[in-house]
Amino acid sequence: MKLANGICGIAAIAAVLITTAACSNDDDSAAITATSTVQGDAARSSIAATASAAMSSVRDTAQQTIQDAINAILSAAPITFDAGSSDLGSIDTATLKAVAIPLRGNDTAITIMTYAEDSNPDTAESLADARGANIAAALEAEGIDKSRITVQSDANPTDPEVRADEATISVTDD
Repeated sequence: MKLANGICGIAAIAAVLITTAACSNDDDSAAITATSTVQGDAARSSIAATASAAMSSVRDTAQQTIQDAINAILSAAPITFDAGSSDLGSIDTATLKAVAIPLRGNDTAITIMTYAEDSNPDTAESLADARGANIAAALEAEGIDKSRITVQSDANPTDPEVRADEATISVTDD
C-alpha cells in the first residue's frame, strides 16, 4: 500500500509540474507568445520526460525491494520437493504464504521456475510442470492474481548450479 501511495504521490507531483509548465504569460506581442508557447512546450516535454524517468526509477526500486524480500524468504526456507514428488510440504506452504506478503497491494509480476530429474524426459517435464502449477495455485490461494504469475519448468537441467528439487521465484518486468 505504501508503494502504491508513493507512486500516486509522484504522479500527482508530476501532474502539477506539467500543469504549471503549461501556464504561460500572455503578452500582446505575437512573437513573445510564440516564443513562450515553444518554451512552454519544451518545458512540458522536459518535465514529462523527467516524471517518466522518476516513475520508472521508483518502479525499478520497488521491484528490487520485492525481489530482495522474496530472496530473503527463500533463503531462510527454500521451496523444495522430495524426489519424484510435486507435493508442497507444510514448510513450503508457510514459505509461500510469506512470499505472498510483499506481492500484495501491487501489480508485480513473477516467474516461478521449477525443475525435475528423471530418466524419462517426459516424466521429468511433467513433474517439473506439476511442481510449478502447485506453487502457482498456493500463491493464488493467498490472493495473488493468476495473471501476474508465469510458470517455467525445466526437465533434467544441465546447469550444475541448479538444484533440481528446489524452486525459484523471480520478479519480472511487465
